Amino acid sequence: MSKAPKEVLPYYNYDKVYSYNATFMYIIGARGLGKTYGAKHRVIRNFIKNGEQFIYLRRYSTELRGRGTFFADLADQFPEHDFRVEGSTAQVCSMDTRGKKHRDWQIMGYFVALSTAQAQKSIAYPQVTTIIFDEFIIEKGSLHYLPNEAKAFNDFYSTVDRWKDKTRALFLANAVSIMNPYFLEYDIKPESDTEVITKANGFIVAHFPDSQEFSTGVYKTKFGQFIEGSEYASYSVGSNFHDNSGRMLGGKPSRAYYYCSIETLRGTFSVWVDMVGPFYFIQEKRPKQEMLYTFVPETMESGKFLITYSDKIMQYLRSSFRGGKVWFDTPKARNAFTEIFRR
Repeated sequence: MSKAPKEVLPYYNYDKVYSYNATFMYIIGARGLGKTYGAKHRVIRNFIKNGEQFIYLRRYSTELRGRGTFFADLADQFPEHDFRVEGSTAQVCSMDTRGKKHRDWQIMGYFVALSTAQAQKSIAYPQVTTIIFDEFIIEKGSLHYLPNEAKAFNDFYSTVDRWKDKTRALFLANAVSIMNPYFLEYDIKPESDTEVITKANGFIVAHFPDSQEFSTGVYKTKFGQFIEGSEYASYSVGSNFHDNSGRMLGGKPSRAYYYCSIETLRGTFSVWVDMVGPFYFIQEKRPKQEMLYTFVPETMESGKFLITYSDKIMQYLRSSFRGGKVWFDTPKARNAFTEIFRR
């Protein structure tokens, strides 16, 4: 007797990532995979069954202007309830009160902008058990990450959780860029041999779901056929980070000698010179004894030297980079210096 075909949910299934019992959960996958839909479905169900509230978090208040349509795509999944957005709250009402003059609307969730969350330290969220941080990775556009954003989120999380270990955070994003504050802060990066990685003794789990089944369906549509093979399709459908390619990557040869180390906002890297070629190698791996230069004045201390973009060493590196004579051991190192060389 043949097995029944596996049921495919119309949205991302959170059961796998929740099974790791992590507190911070990063889900990064193809556009349209159903990450947001699945998260909303889960928190609505949690409130109806257990009275657990949620926070829907975005970086800026302007990104919350469309919150009035928050329930538009899944209200029919809960036919015994009505939903509405009232101000900065998500509310639910059971069908038992339909037709009554005074309906029993309950607050199920809150809409919050991380950029203004510091002003809400006195607000208590005793029933909030889930924070959905949607689109935590910025796509190309006019928005920017907040200063020291990973710390800003941790401050907000502490305000919500109050050291009670009751709250989990879902970080949702399309596969856009590995150069974001959270991946850099916690050294998160996709690995070719696994979909799931854990960090910080299991406090963090990151899931990079295989989108093959999803992409197969997408490429059957007219728009999917139109974009197939393009760079846009690579990250929006195929979950390939545009800045995680193999360009200009390679380990330094043994003959290369150490020159210096450079501290940037994206990390500290060692610089090696090879007189044969390509010429410069910039590495995440660092020697025990260093000559340390820094772009970050706030970290200045004895033994460091402040460096600027116009200093000779940066002129040499920038000129060599433009000639394809600078190689890197990781995409992180390459992307950090690409940002510097663009200035």
